[in-house]
Amino acid sequence: MIQELWKRLLQFPTQLFLIVIGALLFLPHLGSVHLFDWDEINFAESAREMLLTHNWRLVQINFQPFYEKPPLFIWLQALSMKYWGVNEFAARFPNAVCGIVTMVVVFNAGRSVFKSQMGVLWALLFACSMLPQIYFKSGIIDPVFNLFIFLGIFFMFKTSVINDFEPGKTARKNRKIHLLLSGVFIGLATLTKGPVAILLVMLTGAVYMIANRGKLKLEIGQFFVWWLVIAVVIISWLSFEIHANGMKFVNEFIAYQIRLFETEDAGHGGPIYYHFLLLLIGVFPASALIFDAFRKNSQDDTTQINLKKWMIYLLCVVLVVFSVVKTKIVHYSSLCYFPITFLAAYYLNHLFDKKANWTWRQTVPLMTIGVSIAIAITGGILLMQRPDTFIPYIKDDFAVACLQAKVYWAKSDILWSAGYLFFLILSVLLIQTKHVKWGTYILLMSSALFINGMMSQIVPRVEKYSQAALIEFLESKKGESCRIETAGFKSYAHYFYAAKPIPTEADSLHKLYVITKMNKVNEVLAQQPGLHELYRKNGWVFFEEK
Repeated sequence: MIQELWKRLLQFPTQLFLIVIGALLFLPHLGSVHLFDWDEINFAESAREMLLTHNWRLVQINFQPFYEKPPLFIWLQALSMKYWGVNEFAARFPNAVCGIVTMVVVFNAGRSVFKSQMGVLWALLFACSMLPQIYFKSGIIDPVFNLFIFLGIFFMFKTSVINDFEPGKTARKNRKIHLLLSGVFIGLATLTKGPVAILLVMLTGAVYMIANRGKLKLEIGQFFVWWLVIAVVIISWLSFEIHANGMKFVNEFIAYQIRLFETEDAGHGGPIYYHFLLLLIGVFPASALIFDAFRKNSQDDTTQINLKKWMIYLLCVVLVVFSVVKTKIVHYSSLCYFPITFLAAYYLNHLFDKKANWTWRQTVPLMTIGVSIAIAITGGILLMQRPDTFIPYIKDDFAVACLQAKVYWAKSDILWSAGYLFFLILSVLLIQTKHVKWGTYILLMSSALFINGMMSQIVPRVEKYSQAALIEFLESKKGESCRIETAGFKSYAHYFYAAKPIPTEADSLHKLYVITKMNKVNEVLAQQPGLHELYRKNGWVFFEEK
């Protein structure tokens, strides 16, 4: 007992180091750019309405029931807004905290099965890869949802592992605890986004059983207990909603989930290889380091082999499921960040211990993807400095008008990608000359700084082209007794940024503003001829009812 406590105390400085790194990566600039339509503003508005109405039971949007999402993440945002105020920082703060917690979780997971070095590499790869870092600086549901699913699967893995050196009574007690924790976390994941959490875990477990000839080491009674724990967590909330409004939420929610699988919801379609390509580029540099990790390593013990199997099966299941789903949205495959960063850390861990070699299978994808990203960003910046060179080829009038926004681009902006490319090449050269650790840490540090630079310097400028004029108008109407509607496009921005109050009978007497895009003006005026145009800006047209 004393030895175990001492081991845990020795790990504390490492965890503190990871917490500091996470705070430095995820907390700065959280509120430096407006929330983006649709998802970020959608969830933030639901949290704002939850605070206004004091209805913590049901998610709402425009003060109407929103059946697409359960409430757990909205609760976190509402609590954050209660403390920080209703703003962008508060909407994104829960995910920043989630990012820090995720680093500590994967560190402890890696340490418990391998050693501290593996845990540190896993945490740093997760934090320093591109899309994972961006998601921890966002206001969407998926980071919290994914963390709960990973914890559910990890404790399922712990349940399936038998330690021959552990006393039988202790082993049985630990298996019960791990099973209980797995059920609790899957239940929480379901309360965060829905039953897809259960589906992904069940499919991953099924693949594990098939690949291992039915050997999951989970008895039928234990499986029943696992389901019971999940049900208790879900029913603890759902019973209040069913008691108040019957089965309406359940029916609407199930119908929405089916629609996502069968149709391209919200116009988000894509080819079957969409998520594969997205993860290969978006989870860089971790994605470039996984190819040798699939190979067997004779020096792994049974527990390490099993965790690796669970991660590979999870990666395959998520890729297959969301490649089949008709709706293709970036964050749908974000659960893959866990297995991808695990596999990259697994390879680097063996590389550090000289149990693996650096070959062209690492150099080629690392340089190919890294150089492609640097060239794409450099090219984009150069084009935005001279928009007249490509605007004549754009056929969308609204897009052309958006590009007329006054945005300052400095020639020095390309130094971000040039500097990143330099450090990428330097890191590969160091690794190839046997300075493996220096090369790895330079690669991770430069990736982290690069994406932070893009988020703080480039994204606010890009927003000026997309939605800045719209949000500027909405913020000017905050506090005014008015109604605001959008026509010809879908948005949640007018609820959040105009701070729409709880509806009353007097609302119909208030002044009406209508917002549309310039290529929708004729359609809008044909339907609402009593509108008077106030002004146009960057493709957006603002009307007032006469």
